[in-house]
Parts: sequence; structure tokens; C-alpha cells
Amino acid sequence: MTGSLRFVRILVLTSVYPPLGYSGHDERCRQTVGALVRQGHQMQVLTSNYRLPPMGVPGEKGVFREFRLYPNAFEDSKLGTSYAATYAHERVNAEALGYRMSRFEPDVVYVWNMRELSKSLLFRLQKKGVRIVYDLHMDWLLPESFNRDPWYRWWRANPSSRSKLYRGFMHCIGKARRALGMMPIGEAHELNLEGSYVASCWLRDQLTDAGMTQVESLPVIYPGTDVRILKPKERYVRRRRFMWAGRLTEAKGADIAVAAVGLLKQRGVYVSLDLFALGEPSERKAKRKRIETAGLIDQVTMRGIRPGELFEHYEFYDALLYTSRYGEAFSMTVLEAMLSKLPCLVANVGGNSEILEHAHDALMFEAGSAQALADRMLEFVNRQDMGAELAENSIERLQAERSIDTFCEKITPLLSEHS
Repeated sequence: MTGSLRFVRILVLTSVYPPLGYSGHDERCRQTVGALVRQGHQMQVLTSNYRLPPMGVPGEKGVFREFRLYPNAFEDSKLGTSYAATYAHERVNAEALGYRMSRFEPDVVYVWNMRELSKSLLFRLQKKGVRIVYDLHMDWLLPESFNRDPWYRWWRANPSSRSKLYRGFMHCIGKARRALGMMPIGEAHELNLEGSYVASCWLRDQLTDAGMTQVESLPVIYPGTDVRILKPKERYVRRRRFMWAGRLTEAKGADIAVAAVGLLKQRGVYVSLDLFALGEPSERKAKRKRIETAGLIDQVTMRGIRPGELFEHYEFYDALLYTSRYGEAFSMTVLEAMLSKLPCLVANVGGNSEILEHAHDALMFEAGSAQALADRMLEFVNRQDMGAELAENSIERLQAERSIDTFCEKITPLLSEHS
């Protein structure tokens, strides 16, 4: 670090954190923390107790798993409808943050992912004048996600007569002022995002269109990953073996990849597909059933995978299929695969399109179309070089521009500014 930059104390806030996280960006968070520590910064992570075993995570230092997430579905939860339950949930998180702030006394709070976490934490920090830097790589700031927060819903979107009466009573006796003083609420556009950054132009446009006008002036800093742990593919042998990785949700489009294998089978072209799938047991069982029903049990295999371990498998496949139906800021799986010199067939949505060029460093196809993917897969298996040229065209540029250390060099001035 040079010039006016200095080492600072940084507290990271995030919903989940490896090895208990469930996305490529959670692993990127872990790698970013490690890179900032190597630069000389003091780091602590405050995250949730998501899937925390009774004995904790062996050997873990500086990571405090104390937050409580609110559930994905509210049908079986009192959060957002019961004041007592919602208040108790919020207070646990508020006290965890307050204690960590007083003990660590960070120079800056680095907000990573607040999905399913209390948004009052952010307004509380902002109210106290704490400097906050946001890594904006997900859609949790969009109103449809942000306003699902139970504390927000109880105060501003709970139409029950009983809740309305109780809110009125609380205002009369001053209880509302005390509760909201400790755990304030607000709209997403009221957050101060100055000094933060966005992971792609696509996400910046999405947030701006949703009314987050201050995002429009934020810099775009594309994500990076730790290239030192990757195992570059060396041999491009025709195996007709593809891989897919992600959560078993409609948005991620595993069914598109499976359907494309079926379409190729109808054309007399046989390929294999391994699904490295994250999901609940019921989701995995349902997916296996659909594969059996499609008559593809001999071609499509379900594989288990833990976050941060996918890179160990890239060299054994011909290509990665990225089949998301809807845009996302940036796919870490695609970036990691390309940095491992694994050719990629990529849906033409989201931030990936900003750094990829069709037929130069990846093969692009129409998002949501199994037919378009099948066409690209057939094009790929007919290539004489089995994608070696695609891999070579991107590797030098990506290694220089998308390493985790290069990424941290770009964000360090934001984290250190005015500290």
C-alpha cells in the first residue's frame, strides 16, 4: 500500500460465510478477507449461524457466527406478523452487531450480502455515522427483496387490524420511538452508498431502474478469484462430458441443461452431464425423478459438492454449462472455470456478457432455450480443438485482470479512504 493509504480495521457483514456458505460469491468473500489480511489489514467477519454445527467450525479465527437469518418462506413463521417474535429476532442481531462494534472498533464496515439478514443493522450503523462500503453483487437491494425484511414488514406492510392498533398504542406511549431508535427502518434508496462499488454494469442498471439513483455514479469493479488454487486444464480430449453447477432453483436452469441432453439424444448425439447441485434433499430427489422420467438416467448424474471445492473437478470435463434463466451481476462459477481453462457455454444474460465475446472466449446461447443450448453443445463437440482456442483466448487477460489480489488492489482505496 502506498501514499495516503494505511492499514485499517475492517468488519465484514454477510449472511453466510464458508465453509457454511452456498454460493460462489460467499467463497469470494472468504478469499477477499484472506487477501486483505495479507495486505496487513485487521479483519473480522460477523455472519449468521446458518448450518453451524454444535461444536462450531474447527480452527476458525476472527469469524463470529452470531446473526440469525429470517426464513425464506413466511407461511410457517411469525416474523413480520407477530411483534414479539419479530422484535426478539431483530434484537438478537442488533445486540450481536453492537457488541462486535464495541469490541473491535472497526474503521469501516464492509457489507457483503444482506439477503435474509436484518436491514435495520444497516440503518443503525448509518445513523451512528459509521463508514460503510458495500460490495454490490446481488439483488438484495431491490425492493422485492429488501422489503421482505420482517421488521420492515411489521412496521410498514402489516395490514392486520390488531397490528395497526398495537402500532398506534406503541406510538402513544413512546415504545415505538425506543424500538425504532435501536433498530431503525427505511427504504433501500435511503441507504448511503457513497464510496461503494458494483460488480457489473448490468446490476448497476438494474438498481438504477429500481430507483437507486446514487448507484449510477458508483464504479464497476468486476469480481476476482484466487488463481493460485486453480488447476488449469491441460488436455483437451473429446469425452463429450459436460458439467453444470449451481442451486436447484428454476432461476439457475438445471432443467435446461438436462433438456438439452435429451434433445441431442433425439438427434442421435450422446453426451453425458454431471450436475454439481446444491439443494435440499427433497429438491435433489425431485430432480432425480425428472431425470429418470426423461429417460436420461444413464447420461445425467447428480453430484454433491461443497462450496469452494468445484475447481478440483474442472479438468475432467469438456465444458461448463451456465444456464441461468435470469440475469445476475456476475457468475463466479463461469469466472473460475475460465481461469481454469475450461471452455464455457454461457447464457447471454447478466454481467457475464460484459466481459465475454461469443466464439472468441466462450460460446453464448439464448437464455432459457434448451434448443439453443443443444445447438451450441453440438457445435462444441464438433470442434476439432475441443475448445482449446476458447480457453487460450481468455486466460492471459483473465489472470491479469480477475485475480483476487488485483480485485483487492482496486477496492483497498475505498476501504482505506479517510480512515
